[in-house]
Amino acid sequence: MRTLLVPILLLLSLVGCKQDFDCVNGTCTCEKGHDCNIDCKAPPCHVICKDPGTYCDAECGNGDCTCMSGSRCDFGCQSPPCHVDCASDTTCTGVCANGTCTCGEGSRCAFDCLAGPCHVVCEGNHEACDGVCANGSCTCGPNSSCFFECLDGSCKAHCQAGSACVLECRAGQAGSQGCTFDTCAAGPPVICPDGNRIACGTECPTEL
Repeated sequence: MRTLLVPILLLLSLVGCKQDFDCVNGTCTCEKGHDCNIDCKAPPCHVICKDPGTYCDAECGNGDCTCMSGSRCDFGCQSPPCHVDCASDTTCTGVCANGTCTCGEGSRCAFDCLAGPCHVVCEGNHEACDGVCANGSCTCGPNSSCFFECLDGSCKAHCQAGSACVLECRAGQAGSQGCTFDTCAAGPPVICPDGNRIACGTECPTEL
């Protein structure tokens, strides 16, 4: 009886260690309803987090990370370039590098920048869409709330109709050519008293 028990326990342990994702030719796919933790050991690394009820904690590397509708995702960047695509109805954080981070309609997103150029696109109808640009552009789609940071003093921001947007200039000189709103549907943007932020369609934030 004892000799039969050991192989059975070994088999159960192997089954319990089965991964919740499959990787083929540098692309890892986390299947519907699973929680996946995916490291990038050797770029290129692409990640697809599928369908509602799925959670991905994953790394891109010289590749793309995609969070499909209804998923929750937290994407890092192992090595540039890294692109992040968050579909509609997601809760999604990600790191871009020499790439673009996109937040689909109605999603909640927060994006960082590992290395420029970094572009952020918030498509619209966002309760919160935040991102960091560098040598690039940040776009806040209609009817959204966006907070953007310009990492290097070489950014252009766009704030569309019905949106409230703030752009923080880490290098200072808010409103200068390298850190301003090229598009502000609400009217002329307002340079905040601290000189480091500029607001469009909203009041300047009071916290530093």
